[in-house]
Amino acid sequence: MDISYYDKFSKVYDWLSPKWYYHNARNHAIQQLRLKPGQTVLNIPCGTGQNFEYFQEYLKGTGSIIGIDLSEGMLEKAKDKKAAKEWQNIQIYREDATQVDTNWMINNFPLSTKVDAILCDLGLSGFPQWEMVIDNMLELLKPDGVLVIMDWYLPIPSLRGEFIKWIGGGEVNRPIYQYLANKVSDFSVNTSFNRGGVFVAAGIKK
Repeated sequence: MDISYYDKFSKVYDWLSPKWYYHNARNHAIQQLRLKPGQTVLNIPCGTGQNFEYFQEYLKGTGSIIGIDLSEGMLEKAKDKKAAKEWQNIQIYREDATQVDTNWMINNFPLSTKVDAILCDLGLSGFPQWEMVIDNMLELLKPDGVLVIMDWYLPIPSLRGEFIKWIGGGEVNRPIYQYLANKVSDFSVNTSFNRGGVFVAAGIKK
């Protein structure tokens, strides 16, 4: 993964991927998290922080939002959003997604090493070790915690798929939600977003 690309991309990300473009998928994804005031949600990768205001609709400024990304450029935009709204319940970290496991949580959150919900959006199509990242996220969930994944899936080669790969720097044909289906209970998937190119998959930790 070329992090320098995402650092540069961050300067135009909110313009090339405005709120309206992913709103329906993002809104559905965050509904599936079933967040309640006081809970802890992990967002990886958090990108420019576009999810923060959606989380706050449920958390009402309580609990904890943990945003993680490897791109410093993306994180600077996320920090700007946090500062502009004066949100006090958001903690932002620069970290490789493959390193965010139980040991990482122990080092950073020794009093509470499990989270209530995790949203991984538009990341697994770019992470080289995407299966490991899914396994690590499931490990971090509390019993009956919810994992939601939102990403692209275009299994048939097309110009659209090539364009999305070029813009986002990832792969759009990975069987991400199929892998998740075998790891969770109460699995569900909606593949209708963005003209059938974006899916939202959810499941509860077994």
